[in-house]
Amino acid sequence: MKLGIDFGTSFSLGATIHLGTKEILLPGGTYGIPSVFYYDDWEGVLIGEAAEDAGQGDQAKNLRREIKLDLNSTFVADGKRFSAKEIVGHILSYVKEVSLQTAQEKMIDERLEGVVISVPAAFTGNEKEFIRAAAEIPTSRGGPGLKVLGFIKEPVAAALAYFDTPLNDDTKILVYDLGGGTCDVAIVKADSRAEEKYTVVDSDMLRIGGKNWDEKLQAYITAELEKQSGISVHGNPAYTEKIKRAAVKAKEDFSVKRGTSYRDKVRAKIEINGRNYSVEITKQIFNELTLELLNKTITMTRALIDKNGGIKIDKLICVGGSSNMPQVIEGLKDAFKGMDIRVYKPETAVALGAAIYAQFCKEHGAGSRVLSDIAPYSYGIRCYEDYDKNPDREIVVNLIFKGDRLPKQSHNYFHTIRDEQTYLTFKVFESTLTKKNCELYEVGDYVMEVELPLPHRPPKYTNVDVTMTLNADGLIEVTADDGKGHLIRGDKHLNF
Repeated sequence: MKLGIDFGTSFSLGATIHLGTKEILLPGGTYGIPSVFYYDDWEGVLIGEAAEDAGQGDQAKNLRREIKLDLNSTFVADGKRFSAKEIVGHILSYVKEVSLQTAQEKMIDERLEGVVISVPAAFTGNEKEFIRAAAEIPTSRGGPGLKVLGFIKEPVAAALAYFDTPLNDDTKILVYDLGGGTCDVAIVKADSRAEEKYTVVDSDMLRIGGKNWDEKLQAYITAELEKQSGISVHGNPAYTEKIKRAAVKAKEDFSVKRGTSYRDKVRAKIEINGRNYSVEITKQIFNELTLELLNKTITMTRALIDKNGGIKIDKLICVGGSSNMPQVIEGLKDAFKGMDIRVYKPETAVALGAAIYAQFCKEHGAGSRVLSDIAPYSYGIRCYEDYDKNPDREIVVNLIFKGDRLPKQSHNYFHTIRDEQTYLTFKVFESTLTKKNCELYEVGDYVMEVELPLPHRPPKYTNVDVTMTLNADGLIEVTADDGKGHLIRGDKHLNF
């Protein structure tokens, strides 16, 4: 069995293909697995619903949410420190555990060959490498970590799930994926006559998602609650967690129909110090609080269409749990009048698409000829422009450019600057710039350092042919030819 995992900011889940049928691997009636981590000395590590249940009241301080948005962090609970990599590893391991248990109950072969993990459309190479390393951590129960076959962009995965029917040639859809932490958009073309049946025309991402809607509501509820109670709730994890849960519940209540229409108002109920408080929120207030967020996602969507020459879109497909909010569809229909807009399996489309893609994947995306994707960034190497004349003048030379078809390979000659140099150190930079030579200040900080040994200690000015490969997953590999026919592979060190 090959598993597709939607590793979400708020919820995660697994899916597979069994006898040609797409299967969501969750216990009956389950929406998803909360991407929530909890630890205390007594319970140990808890994930999902168990973490939610344990992390209430004073124990809210031991609860960690939305780790996907903060991979460069640590978390301390009951004096024990956890890295973001450990937390991600625990969540992915639990998704695997639930998926295998459900597969067994459904009489699906639970021997796991590998997984494909979905990621936001503009996740960096570092973030993907980080998730791969986290997934490969052995489980706390002593089992092996996950074998990651590849990655797929979330909106592209949703497109594969939607297209998994008899294809109309030259069909183009735009996927609008509003999840818990990001809004991802992608234009995907399907053509049954082509070897690569699905082609990503372009994609983009904002780090805006349902979490930001929750925060707007949370701030409003907090202000109203403090007026009613006279109690300052700031800095108290127990109060903050209660208000957060009330905000999420209010948002969900606005997204559920009563009969044929949605609610005009809801109440957020919070208990503080043994007393119950109620905050009324109208639909108008909710929409006004969050209109700026929605408009930013619509602006990005329109820009993607305009950037591609106003490409004709056959359908706009909305996925992601946050697409259930009525204001999202209303806003998109108002912005893109006349376009065929529909919601498609908002909670499960990404996991299903990842499962479809997994069927074509070997390791590192190899063999995945069903899909043609593009590089989300440009990648370059820092070097000296002219070391002898100006040893302080460094630039970044891009070898792979944003928009290049994947996999992409490119090379450039660099030379040693000292006699008997024992290694070359390349700093790899990731940017949205599409010119060949860039100033250091234009590209920001480096994302990866690669050390290439030079065992033959060549003389000064020896040319070294350096090849950079961006594979189907969007992951970097750097190799070199030392001029003597020896292929040198370097060790990668992530700047994370």
